[in-house]
Amino acid sequence: MNTDSVFLFLSILLLVLLYYGFMKVSFEVFTYKKPSRALLFLVSVAAVLPSLRVSYVLGFLILLAFLAYERLSLREAVVVALTTQFGFMIGMAVTMVFLTGVGFVLNIPSFKVNMSPEDIIRFLKKP
Repeated sequence: MNTDSVFLFLSILLLVLLYYGFMKVSFEVFTYKKPSRALLFLVSVAAVLPSLRVSYVLGFLILLAFLAYERLSLREAVVVALTTQFGFMIGMAVTMVFLTGVGFVLNIPSFKVNMSPEDIIRFLKKP
């Protein structure tokens, strides 16, 4: 296993945990409900992977389907979904800056500082 695949796995895991955190906090703040952690983590994985590989819209629709399953009102579902997606996008930008710093310090070719955000997203979308 090479360094690139390890950091790819860790960066995707970091993004899943980031999405999980935003979803958990927005769910609890705006609805006062506490779904199970396993279910939230499963939805995080199910939303982040399509968001990275296909489209943010697909990840957003997966999140909305989960919120409909939880029987939230339309207003609560939209607020939770938008908060989660916006937080994820901002967190992803911060993660990109972090990953380029790690790439510089550890001399990882795929995470070099001269990568643009589009290059990092393209790297995260690799199979």
